Amino acid sequence: MDKNMRYPISSFGEFVDKSVESEFLVQSLSSSSKNTAQVVLAFGIIFTLFLGNDYLAIVNTYSLVLITAIKVVFLILSTAIFLYSKHITEHRRLIYLINAYDIYMGLGFLFILKQYESLSYSSVFSLMTVILVIYLLPNRIIFSQIISVMLSAAFFLSSAQRIEGLKQYDIYMIIAYQVVLLIYCNLNVYLTCSSKRKQFIVNRELLTLSTTDPLTGIYNRAKLDEELDKWINYSNRYAYPLSLIIFDIDDFKKVNDSKGHLAGDEVLKNIVATIKDCIRNTDVFARWGGEEFTILLPNTDIEQAGKMAERMRRCISEKQMHESVKNISCSFGIATFEKDDSPQSLFQKADALLLQAKAGGKNRIVTSSSTQ
Repeated sequence: MDKNMRYPISSFGEFVDKSVESEFLVQSLSSSSKNTAQVVLAFGIIFTLFLGNDYLAIVNTYSLVLITAIKVVFLILSTAIFLYSKHITEHRRLIYLINAYDIYMGLGFLFILKQYESLSYSSVFSLMTVILVIYLLPNRIIFSQIISVMLSAAFFLSSAQRIEGLKQYDIYMIIAYQVVLLIYCNLNVYLTCSSKRKQFIVNRELLTLSTTDPLTGIYNRAKLDEELDKWINYSNRYAYPLSLIIFDIDDFKKVNDSKGHLAGDEVLKNIVATIKDCIRNTDVFARWGGEEFTILLPNTDIEQAGKMAERMRRCISEKQMHESVKNISCSFGIATFEKDDSPQSLFQKADALLLQAKAGGKNRIVTSSSTQ
């Protein structure tokens, strides 16, 4: 199935599936915050620099004081957002911040125009600049649309009639330019948002392929190595318990030889499904290779790991894994992390215990505590 069909994108440039959209927003938060910081600071400085033009065009002291206050506050707000956006941890808060900025910018722009006795055509280009800034910020399209349309309507109702030399034909042309600008901005932002989300899906699926066993859908050996490094460093640092289970399907070669590899694949998948029901979301379940699997148990001592393994062993023994295959069992080796253990040494300990379980008659569990 085409990726675009599996993960449809709405007319607002967002994933229809809210969980996928949330995942995308979490991953893109850093770049969105950086983009926001750059845009608000740049425009805050530019907006404030035009204060000189206001002083040349306006003679009313009270109006100049108000305009100066608005622009100084705007510059302070832009600087604050520039500094604060780097520390935002939720995309929702970033959206609130952007909307507040857009609304203040729009109201400030309209208020400043009100202080002019007459306006030139440059005020139209100023409006277009403000709208471009609104669409440059990584807001939701729907919010950018609402703020831009309301700002444009307010401009035409309150300020457009005061443009010197304005004719009826000019009003229609200004409105036409404004509509074209809004269509362009919306289309451009939609295409950008859609493109980013499509690339996100491609990257996510590539990551899944590189870390997942294609038959069983659990982690592969490469991902296990990565998780093993991470959790050993964590346990070394905080002295938390960590256990590793390695288990193997007993006499699995006989299943493949007598029932065929398709039956063997079904057994593997059913065993994985059974084990998933016995472990926690925080546990790292991976296929090491062939019929051998590993389970990394963070914050779990050897006694707890042994109880979990016994529950797995019993569930596998009691459940029929394929209609033509009976009496499937597994052997387990369990090692616990000790200070200065490396990923290799921890794995070797668990693997040696698995071999003891095999040699001891299979369908059993051997732990590092039981051999001491």
